[in-house]
Amino acid sequence: MKTHMDFYSGGFESSDLYERFKKIVDEYAPKVTSFLLAVSGGIDSITMLDLFSRLRKERPNLRIGVATFNHKLRPQADEEVEFVKSLSESMNFPFYTDSADVKSYSNLNKLSIEEAARTLRYSFLERTMRHYGYELTVTAHNTNDLLETILMRLVKGTGPFGLVGLRVLSDKYFRPLLFFSRQEVELYAKSRKLSYVVDMSNFDEHYERNYIRHSVVPLLKKINPRLEKAALSLALSTWEMDEYVERVVQGTQRYVLGDRLIFKLLPDPFIQTEQLRRFSLQFFGRPLDREKIERFSKTLRSSKSFKVSFWNELGAEVSHGWVMLGNIRNYEPFTFFIEVSRHGESFSIQPTDSFEINGYFINFSLRGIIKSETPVIRFVVRNWNEGDRTYEGKKLKELFNEKKVPTFARRLIPLVFLNEKVVYVPKYYKSKLLDEIGLEVVSKGGINFES
Repeated sequence: MKTHMDFYSGGFESSDLYERFKKIVDEYAPKVTSFLLAVSGGIDSITMLDLFSRLRKERPNLRIGVATFNHKLRPQADEEVEFVKSLSESMNFPFYTDSADVKSYSNLNKLSIEEAARTLRYSFLERTMRHYGYELTVTAHNTNDLLETILMRLVKGTGPFGLVGLRVLSDKYFRPLLFFSRQEVELYAKSRKLSYVVDMSNFDEHYERNYIRHSVVPLLKKINPRLEKAALSLALSTWEMDEYVERVVQGTQRYVLGDRLIFKLLPDPFIQTEQLRRFSLQFFGRPLDREKIERFSKTLRSSKSFKVSFWNELGAEVSHGWVMLGNIRNYEPFTFFIEVSRHGESFSIQPTDSFEINGYFINFSLRGIIKSETPVIRFVVRNWNEGDRTYEGKKLKELFNEKKVPTFARRLIPLVFLNEKVVYVPKYYKSKLLDEIGLEVVSKGGINFES
């Protein structure tokens, strides 16, 4: 595989831009046959549209659509949508559009105009991609956008993996122009005589990104005229480190029990932090801020068993080297009844011989003739309560401690009781009484915390 930097020209020549673009598509999306292009009408997205139009002529099997979101923030917005629509139709590309009142959404959700516009725009793109079956959405971010994003996040104290922000391919988003500087894009557009619209709000330095673009970057370029390449070099190092850490973290033992995610902590403190950060983002759907991560890491250094709240009842609980993400305050109790009934010489299990709870699959079966004179043997399946004992008299808490079962898991595991005594614990215990009466209880799924 090529390194990311192989696609950066190191200069500002436009002649080979299309050839480099094809190589980027082949490297990052070799098997993709459908792309949804996010086109605003500006020079970057029109350049991207032209590149894909040329590519489609060479590869007729490609399915390409164009999506434009109308933010309704400027009087020219409707005309710009029509401009993109007309251009897309001239290329025989399906065109999709939608609009929203960004200002009202911003006020209602207490977001900046930039944040509100981005949220609504990406929501539209995701809906369109999903509804019409496109594999990737393509945006026209270039190297200068990458540089500006790095600077914006740097001043906010973002961590190393959040610093870069943009990636060539992440989730369902593809950014092939990330290796091209704005100057390269402008030269390409000029050489191809492309028509595009100019959004005058891009020069309004009241917006954070515009201030960085027009006031901060020119100052930094006095120190390093090749600042864009330096930003891409930093991004390259970060991407490579992030890819390595991701491979390590994804090797984690992890399970879903009910509505909770459980994972095994790896030994290295740095990787532990990344496990928490990445799995929390994946599971909760929102990132942990630095304060929450530091609180978790600090507590982990001083205690091996604890709870940390992130958002009210949602948080993390640590025990015996395992972490549970989810509701750390309330564990929903459950109770099931299983009856083995005698009918003359035959027996039946009611109401069912198997069930699933919290990721554990429990099955009851008869091994032959039940060796009991009792017409009905009633089993109870429920979660653990303090004071529960095995049929032989051992405290279940002692068994859990011996087997290193985390405290949070003890109320998730389905236990089988007979006469208020535990006769079966998935993975850890089965009473001899079950063999004596001729009943087989087996389980699948769940977690063996000893492994």
